[in-house]
Parts: sequence; C-alpha cells; structure tokens
Amino acid sequence: MSRIETIGDATLYLGDCREILPTLGKVDAVVTDPPYGTNVTSWDESISPEDVALIDSKAANYSVWFYSNTRLSHLLLALKQAGRDTWVAVWEKINSVGFERRFAPQWVPIVIAYNGNPPFWGKDLFQCPLVPQDVGHPTPKPLGVTEWCVRRASGEGETILDPYMGSGTTGVAALKLGRKFIGIEIEPKYFDIACRRIEEAWKQPRLFAEPAPKVVQPSMFDGGKE
Repeated sequence: MSRIETIGDATLYLGDCREILPTLGKVDAVVTDPPYGTNVTSWDESISPEDVALIDSKAANYSVWFYSNTRLSHLLLALKQAGRDTWVAVWEKINSVGFERRFAPQWVPIVIAYNGNPPFWGKDLFQCPLVPQDVGHPTPKPLGVTEWCVRRASGEGETILDPYMGSGTTGVAALKLGRKFIGIEIEPKYFDIACRRIEEAWKQPRLFAEPAPKVVQPSMFDGGKE
C-alpha cells in the first residue's frame, strides 16, 4: 500500500509509479527527470519503453523529459512507438567549469512530446546556471530549469505530474507558478525530503515567483550565445 500525502494543491504518493499511474486519470502535462544508468546499448538500468508509453499516456498536452545525451535515442524511439511527435530543447549550464565540464554534460537535452501541432515554446536553447543545492538528493535539477519547463507545458491552475519526483523540485516549481501537482517517488528518504520542500513552497505567496531563466536565441555567428 502506497503512502499518500496531500499538501495544498499537491498530492504525493510514496510507491512504484508503475503501480500508481494506472490508478490516476489524465493530467495536463508531465514534467519528469527519469532514472537512467550507464548501459547505452539497451534499456537495462533505465525505464523501459513500456514505462515511457505509460507515463506519456497520462499527459493530455505535453510530456517533458530531462534525459542523458547517451540515452536520448532510446527515449525518442519509445515516444515514437507511443505515437507522439517530439521536439528537443537544450539547457546550457552556463557556469559548468573545470572538473564538472570534463565529466558532466554542459548541454542537457529536454524532450517535449506532443500530439498534433508542434508546441510554441519560443526558443530551442536556454541558459540557466547549475546552482549547487543541498537538498539531500544527489542530482536535483535547478529550480529555474524546472520552472522554465512548467511555465511552457501548462497554464495557471492546470495539473503537472512527475512520476519520478525525487526531492520534489517539479512540485516546488508547480506550486510557485500556481499549478496543481501530483508526484510519485519510490524511495522513502527522498519522498520525505519532497514533502518538506513542497510544504515550504505551499506556505509561500504565489505572487512572487522567481523570474524565468534567460532565454537565448541561437545565432549562426556566435554559436548560440548573446
């Protein structure tokens, strides 16, 4: 039996998303950073094509996926098999330096899946600093990046789903921007962290959301930087 916590406009589930998702109805958009391993020749250590199809099927409008460069082709293939068109945006970590730049990607693909007409997100490239966050999770996404996605995938009052909630950054972004949120996390310690972060976000006024990170139009002359 999964644990369920309701915090304002957020409903959080502790459990396996493959078991919980079939019990949920449609949401307006999915924004998620799924787990992935290092085996780039198969779906081992990662979510399966069936999982991708299940998650994507819950999104009435867009599903937005943070994914590794090495496994990008697997995700695109799974979404194509699920009958969705895709568009890829790129997040540039503008402060990646030294060790991090050598061993971690400076450019992170963000895949947007949709039906019918392609989405108008404005730009293919945006910049946001990789701000260190001590939230108790090894790989949290910067809040600014997640807000960029939530703003463009949904409208105020709509519902965002993250089936791999982690420390709850998507939920924090959703509540700050006046959305509803459904999150699922299988690891109890990360679930507890997400509950605390989302509760803190819910207590904050919704009128003072942080501005979206700077969006940059790529240029043929300067390699995409202003």
